[in-house]
Amino acid sequence: MPEDPRIEAFLEKSQEAGIPHASLVGILAAYGWREKDVYRALGDHYRKVTGIEIPLRSGTGASAKDAFFYLLIFSTLATWTIGLGSLAFQLIDRWLADPLFSLYQDRFANYEITWALAALIVAFPLYLLVTRTVLHEAAADPYKLDSSIRKWLTYMALVVAASIFMGDLICALAFLLRGELTSRFVAKSLVVLALSGGVFFYYFGGLRKIDALRTGQSRDKLMAAVSSAAVALMIALGFWQLGAPSGQRQMRADGQRVQELYQLSMQVENYWKSHPSQLPSSINELRGGSHMDPITHTPYEYRPGAGSSYELCAVFARPSQQDPANPAADSWNHPAGQHCFQLDAATMTQYPAQTIF
Repeated sequence: MPEDPRIEAFLEKSQEAGIPHASLVGILAAYGWREKDVYRALGDHYRKVTGIEIPLRSGTGASAKDAFFYLLIFSTLATWTIGLGSLAFQLIDRWLADPLFSLYQDRFANYEITWALAALIVAFPLYLLVTRTVLHEAAADPYKLDSSIRKWLTYMALVVAASIFMGDLICALAFLLRGELTSRFVAKSLVVLALSGGVFFYYFGGLRKIDALRTGQSRDKLMAAVSSAAVALMIALGFWQLGAPSGQRQMRADGQRVQELYQLSMQVENYWKSHPSQLPSSINELRGGSHMDPITHTPYEYRPGAGSSYELCAVFARPSQQDPANPAADSWNHPAGQHCFQLDAATMTQYPAQTIF
């Protein structure tokens, strides 16, 4: 039955008057009626005239499989675009270093880069694979692109893209207001505009794909090629900055060595305070903390000196990352190989800037 009996009554009188179907649909659409309701009323009218039920086409409407595919597409889209933007931000922070912000950013840079690379490597190929599957099915049945669930999820993706655009732009602007270099702000803003603009261009235009399916296919190939090239370039730059996983393991081991030496220095200071201006004679007199290298399991070397001075020594796999603007800012900087830190039990030891993640 039609949604409103007035449409049926109007169609019956119009058919008796011989008004063409196209004119009827145009007239009713001009008065605010949906074409779907008008055609449904026409179907009901001819069903009554002919006495034959209208056959339903199998496979019409949105299926659970379609919902799964589109949800997977937009979830992976959000994952890899956020990862790409985060990786671009970290590279910009390294290439356009600001000495006023480098201390905080250097501590978290490798952590952010590894998460961004992992998101790109996992989410982007899955996004391309599922999108290719959906487009192949749409080529066989173009009306699948007109499903309501696709439109709803597409508009949700556009809302998410707009929210990410505003959030990243607000973040970049906040750093600008805090005194960050203008060049960094401009570069980050361009990254946000490129990502959000690409998502809007592709998906907002894709809502009208049934009207231009042939041009849409070339558009799909163009966007796939551009996004694949951008992701491949950013992954290569990320690994170039980050290094191999074995190198990251060495850096993590060195960071743990520095942390454990710092804990031992705290124990030495406590011993100096609890014993009247006296240093422990050996590392075995210290309580708490690790006394051995986490990888080689060889004991750290402790050398008491004159007065309150002493040394803590370890073997490091790589030289520590130093702030180029202020290389002497961290007293725990070290070269590769055997290195001894000159410390003083009577003064508070500086906390190492090398943070383990």
